[in-house]
Amino acid sequence: MPSLLYRMPVGIAGAISRPQDLTTEPVILNAANTFSQYGLVGKDSADGKFIPLAASDAATVITGLYVRPYPTTSTPDLVRQVGTASNFTGDVMKRGYMTVNIGSTAVNLVKGGVVYVRNANPTTASPLGSILGAAVTNETVVLPNATFTGAGDAAGNAEIAYNI
Repeated sequence: MPSLLYRMPVGIAGAISRPQDLTTEPVILNAANTFSQYGLVGKDSADGKFIPLAASDAATVITGLYVRPYPTTSTPDLVRQVGTASNFTGDVMKRGYMTVNIGSTAVNLVKGGVVYVRNANPTTASPLGSILGAAVTNETVVLPNATFTGAGDAAGNAEIAYNI
């Protein structure tokens, strides 16, 4: 176990950070179109399932953030168990506080800072729907009604307030 010399870790991406102040809803996830990580924003599909953003989606289609359940297995492991033809349940945060990972150091974030979402040019480390701490020209949109609650940690974990 590492020694904590300066501060505690901020949290785990996709975890609810303040369980007393939130609204989550159960949703059906599409096993053929899954989220690659917890803590990504998503949207409702035409058939009512909660799915990841697609390239060039506008911020207006975002309906919430994919919640990391506890205890859990990874989403790809769950898909292997149920198969791609069978959908399964998950949770989406509609209002509350969540730990997210911005993919780089989060120590320079400020309280009330704008939350950006990747909607183009995804990478393995930063898929579509990832939260970012800074705008990237033609690759991000502003997540409405969301702000950072303060500085994060060097591993990129930070807390956001969404629809509070």
